[in-house]
Amino acid sequence: MHEPRFLIVYALLLEAGAFVLLLSRSSDDLLLIKYLGLHAVASLLLASGAWALLPSGFRKPRIWSWVLTFCLAFFVPAFGLVAILGGVLVGYFLPAAFRKEPFVTVSAPAFNPVPMPAGGGFRQEDLKTLLLSSDSPTELRLQGMMTVRRMPTRSTGEVLRDTLDDQVDDIRLLAYGILDQKEKAITRQIDRAMRLLDSATLSRKYRLYRRLAELYWELVYQDLVQGDIRQLALDRAYHYVDVALSEKSDDGGMWLLQGRICLAQGRLTEAEQSFMSCRMLGLPASRVNPWLAELALWRGQYTRVRKLMGAIADNTRSSSLNQSARYWRRA
Repeated sequence: MHEPRFLIVYALLLEAGAFVLLLSRSSDDLLLIKYLGLHAVASLLLASGAWALLPSGFRKPRIWSWVLTFCLAFFVPAFGLVAILGGVLVGYFLPAAFRKEPFVTVSAPAFNPVPMPAGGGFRQEDLKTLLLSSDSPTELRLQGMMTVRRMPTRSTGEVLRDTLDDQVDDIRLLAYGILDQKEKAITRQIDRAMRLLDSATLSRKYRLYRRLAELYWELVYQDLVQGDIRQLALDRAYHYVDVALSEKSDDGGMWLLQGRICLAQGRLTEAEQSFMSCRMLGLPASRVNPWLAELALWRGQYTRVRKLMGAIADNTRSSSLNQSARYWRRA
């Protein structure tokens, strides 16, 4: 079936041909009948194409709304075309101008560092500000680096990379060492899994495919790789997820991981398909809905975000997820 815009183009071409035929100096007695035939076909195509482009609310009742569009095109040549196309534009833009949106733009919340107990080291100082400040004592900054070393790299990767060009050699080398140590810990596990894969049995291979997909994804999730290396890690993670799913297509965890990889690559349609596969395989809403909500947030579908987060039960183990669900229920 042709797309609506192609039908409109065909209609315009036929209508132009009909006008040329009507304005010709031919003495054919059937000239008017030929014109009306071409004009009728053009009106039919124009009505079908324009009707398909109308908002859903303008296409009810279905038969009579199409008949009205056809009559306008057939009985009002030229001006009917302008009226129909104008109606399409009005149908889309006029309701949007008067639609009341339930959402408002709010400013980003300010970060308030948690005060540390007396003698705990940094008291109320912001750790990131401390590490990036060249005015702070080097000894205190080194203590901050030791604290960062024990924190997840997903939360500290950005500040560690910012200190790689620090003027103090100890700070710069320590930041490089922390990042390199955590990256090598994962790459060693990848190398070990690759060696085991060569001599593994069929059942063992499936578990290794899963393991490799999770390890490559961990490099990205922990914010340990950047640029082309990050893209390579995403590609390898997707490859091993795909291989694992070809061995066992009912693995909901792998479908969820595939969706997160696609989301990180900006492949929103494939990510949604993967997340929906998780739902069909029975994964609970608390595991799938947050990612579907993030996907809807990327698309600006705020009503769908509220619906998805509202479907999450209050007794989930993650406190942050409970807080997000309660926020969207009130939104």
